[in-house]
Amino acid sequence: MQTEHPVPSSGLPPHEDEINLADSLRTLRRHWRMVLIVLVTVFAGVAWYTYQQQPVYEAFSTIQVQGKRSGMMVGIDIQEQNTLATDIEILKSRSLAEKVALRLNLQWQVSSRSPGLNVDILDFRTTVENTVYKVQLGDDGHYLLSNDKGQLAGEGKVGTVLQAEGVELLLKRLEGEVGDSFTITHRPLDAIASTLQGRVGVRELGQRTNVLRLSIQDTDPNRARDVVNTMAQVYYEQSIAQKNQEAAKTVAFIDEQLTGLQSALADAESSLLNYQLDSGLKMLGPEATFLIERVIAAEGGRTQTGITKSRTEAAIQSIQAAMTEGSSYTPSYLIEDSRVTSLAQKLSEFEVRKRVLLDKYTESHPSVADLRKQITELQRELLAVYNAVMRKTMEADAEFTSELAGLDVELKRLPEAEQHLARLTRLAKVNENIYTFLLQKREESRIAQAAATSSVQIIDPALAPSQPIKPDKRKNLTLALAIGLILGVGCAFLLDYLDDSIKDPDTAKRLLGLSNLALIPYIGLKNEKKKVREAGAVPPERILVSHLDPRSLAAEAFRGLRTALHFSGNGRDNKVLLITSAFPGEGKTTVSANLAVTLAQTGSRVLLVGCDLRKPTLHEMFDHPNVPGLTDCLVGDAQLDEAVHATGMFKLDFLGAGTVPPNPAELLGSTRMQEMIDSWRRQYDIIILDAPPVLAVTDAAVLTRFTDSTIVVLQVGGGVGAKAALRMMEILTPTQTRMAGMVLNDKTNKGSGYYGYYSRYGKHGYGYGYGYGYGVEEEKKDPVRRSRDHLRGVLSKLGKKMRRWI
Repeated sequence: MQTEHPVPSSGLPPHEDEINLADSLRTLRRHWRMVLIVLVTVFAGVAWYTYQQQPVYEAFSTIQVQGKRSGMMVGIDIQEQNTLATDIEILKSRSLAEKVALRLNLQWQVSSRSPGLNVDILDFRTTVENTVYKVQLGDDGHYLLSNDKGQLAGEGKVGTVLQAEGVELLLKRLEGEVGDSFTITHRPLDAIASTLQGRVGVRELGQRTNVLRLSIQDTDPNRARDVVNTMAQVYYEQSIAQKNQEAAKTVAFIDEQLTGLQSALADAESSLLNYQLDSGLKMLGPEATFLIERVIAAEGGRTQTGITKSRTEAAIQSIQAAMTEGSSYTPSYLIEDSRVTSLAQKLSEFEVRKRVLLDKYTESHPSVADLRKQITELQRELLAVYNAVMRKTMEADAEFTSELAGLDVELKRLPEAEQHLARLTRLAKVNENIYTFLLQKREESRIAQAAATSSVQIIDPALAPSQPIKPDKRKNLTLALAIGLILGVGCAFLLDYLDDSIKDPDTAKRLLGLSNLALIPYIGLKNEKKKVREAGAVPPERILVSHLDPRSLAAEAFRGLRTALHFSGNGRDNKVLLITSAFPGEGKTTVSANLAVTLAQTGSRVLLVGCDLRKPTLHEMFDHPNVPGLTDCLVGDAQLDEAVHATGMFKLDFLGAGTVPPNPAELLGSTRMQEMIDSWRRQYDIIILDAPPVLAVTDAAVLTRFTDSTIVVLQVGGGVGAKAALRMMEILTPTQTRMAGMVLNDKTNKGSGYYGYYSRYGKHGYGYGYGYGYGVEEEKKDPVRRSRDHLRGVLSKLGKKMRRWI
């Protein structure tokens, strides 16, 4: 007997399969349960987390920051260099947050309050950090204060300060039943301020509008409103205080100078009047009067020069100290020089930029280091300008000193009496002028202090929000649905990638090197729709679809298998067919029985032999006893005539497996088996051997030496793996058999996506409509199925067009 041994592929093809929409849809159909599980899990988890979250509310206020300008009064050195970025940083500063916390008493927190208890706390202070106190209501407005250990700290009364060890408490109101209680917790102020800083948001509305949106997020809508409004009010008051700060310092300095100067002026005027009365000299001469006026002017110039010199020297020392320490300094005293104003403004802007960068980076970051170099360079330029001003001031002071020395010489040339009167007049005039100048500046400073207005205007105060901003339930659930679907699809493709089972005919053909004889669609079982079976009910059974439902697609597939076997013979003797599989449960017995029926329908004499001696099931499909069978004939316990049964289906005879023997492989490979097969060759046209799985036992390999052709049944859609199929071919290839090909069986209905040309129909639950004349009456009686088939046809055409397009 001439045999052929096709060499199977060693693995999957080196080239990647073309990915198209149909393959993706089939993958999702195979793993739809995984997609659904992941989707439901993600959606349920996000939904649970979303509805468990405490709602977060956001209150906001809009603030207008007007353009900055210098002091209102000439001579009062108030210069503002703040920018809008500075205002944003101030609003987010810790000091401002601390003021808000103190004003709203956020450093203590009331909790565990008894129902119906109303309490209003005016003051609560403690030297112990993070301490929890319990307040219990007593009679006549009295209450008991206990610490966290249950120890009594003191007894107090509403409206009276309770001073105990390390704690002070003042209650304005405490209304409820005797025995009601609440707990009060004191938290560090810096912790409260840090929390507020993290919740505050400040941004400019639009570009160059100078309108800021101040917002804060909190779980309590009323508290969020109060914090925003208080923060805006504190910043408003702080901006006024900053404007008044320099003016207030000037007023205080002038008042201090006026206190001593007033006494000196009174003494000088009294001395002048007494001398005039004693000497009888009432007025100075024209020459002396002229000299005194020049002396007074020089004295005034030297005084003003001295003030300028003192302030310039202080500014120079501050700039030098800042450069030595590596910090920034913008002097509050700015001389009337456009260069100084421009440099001071740049210094303020660079300082704000530096604070912004330090929020993100460290001091050693290149951007911060570069900005620090620019600040140092600006300070050098500013220092050079102030040094130049200092030199000019010292030159002017020297000129005034020299002029006064010359005037003193000229005054000494006057008569002695007139010299003394001139000296007293000079002292009185100088003190009077200085006193008048200081009075004028004090009034100007007071007017500036009183007229100072805030550059901050609150446009819209915050309102208590009615709807939370977090969690956004609709957004979260929508994202959960999308992410769950994406993850589910990803898991489906991952499982498909990890699954090396044979899923489609093309893969099987490339992998095994065998021709595909037929694709058997899902057949189903009898009574498979019975979910709950009564005791004694008939269990689901495999069916002979070729005999019971010849119009079905499955029956047509077996007829196609019969035709493929006929042409695959190629003129060779192809009487004995061996049908096997890699693993049990792939449907080889069903294929053997239905193929035998299909072959018998052509008029051929067919013998179906159950060679699975270990777990025989073939006899159940024909309702014949399993004993006597093949085993009994091999050991001589029965004759072939009494073991072979006519099925009544054309010329099909059936021989069961028989009694389960202890040595199946030895019996199947015996000389008696060879003699029986030779005898059958003379009696029958075709003999079909239903053999055990190849990888489970060696029986199938033993039987191959008696057969003409071998057919391999493979389950698609999650059946046999690629490595197992290759191992099966490694076992069968060395045997003396011709591999006729393979039959792909969709036993579990997971591979139906590969058969786009068929659809399940029928009230039996196991039939298929073919669409070429079979079941026309049934289609007319089932409009739902007809519509479904039409939709599948449209989708199939659409899929083909998309595949071509891809």
